Amino acid sequence: MAGATVEARSGMSFLVPRGRSRRHFVLACAGVLVLAVIGLLTMMLGAVNLSAGEALSGLAASSDSLSGLVVGQIRLPRFLDAILVGASLGVAGALLQGVTRNPLGDPTIFGLTAAAGLATATAISINPQIPQWGIVLAAMVGGLGGAGILFVIAYRGAVSPVRLALAGVALSALFGAITVGLIASVRTFIQTTLGFLAGGLYGSDWTDFRSILPYAIPALAAALVFAGRLNVLSLGDEVATGLGVLADRTRLAILVIAGVLTASAVAIAGLVGFVGLLSPHVARYVAGSDNRYLIPASALVGAIIVTAADLIAKLVITPSEIPMGIITAAVGAPFLLYLVRFKV
Repeated sequence: MAGATVEARSGMSFLVPRGRSRRHFVLACAGVLVLAVIGLLTMMLGAVNLSAGEALSGLAASSDSLSGLVVGQIRLPRFLDAILVGASLGVAGALLQGVTRNPLGDPTIFGLTAAAGLATATAISINPQIPQWGIVLAAMVGGLGGAGILFVIAYRGAVSPVRLALAGVALSALFGAITVGLIASVRTFIQTTLGFLAGGLYGSDWTDFRSILPYAIPALAAALVFAGRLNVLSLGDEVATGLGVLADRTRLAILVIAGVLTASAVAIAGLVGFVGLLSPHVARYVAGSDNRYLIPASALVGAIIVTAADLIAKLVITPSEIPMGIITAAVGAPFLLYLVRFKV
């Protein structure tokens, strides 16, 4: 057919107009440009302000120079951490909204953030000097454990999207309450992790980036692999089964991927909320509902949200800063109320 290409995915054929592909490409370029602008501002602004030229030269300068130290050792790794955190949370939200067919799907609302946070808080309370790789490992155990518990509770012969959503809300409240109890009982924990609880990237560096890279990148790639199956699953379990997609196994795999992505974000940024809720909705508005486009778009939108929120958090009361989670909550909470009022 002229003007269109036919692509087979997971036993189905999708008609993808070339004009739409061009539109997606233009929007992707625009998103990358916005992210680049935020990146430049992040390199320039902070407790020590640099000119655009100094910021760019700092990327190549040695760490002995002021610009090389500020940009290369502090601001660049923090910006890359923010990209990974935003992309991970955005994709996790897209997966959860797709697998539950619920516009309120979000790692925080479904309990995955709280599960990873509880495991991380427990590890830090046991050993306040725990290395970063240990924090990441604890977060992974929590995220995967939370995904497994969520699946088991929601399973009753088959996995219902409604039961997944309800179980996630209950688990989020339970894990959050346990975390608060842990905070109240361990004084050292309170002193060292207030930033973790509010959500933020203060003090993040290359160690954080390297510690989550082996988890976040494979999980993001796996999310793209499952995009076609998620499209089929949205048609209903009977149709998906007829097309060779095992609905429950696919849901479990997607929950595991979402758990790993959420844990990656929690391990270095703490309990940042609403990014996974916001990103897929914005991405769906510009990229449509096809998960082959929605998932990468959610990653890009999530990266933009977190990097922008982190930049604002640094500038509000410079030279100090506020937790990034305050910024995302200030935007995300009203958006959640809008969804509840008009979309659910």
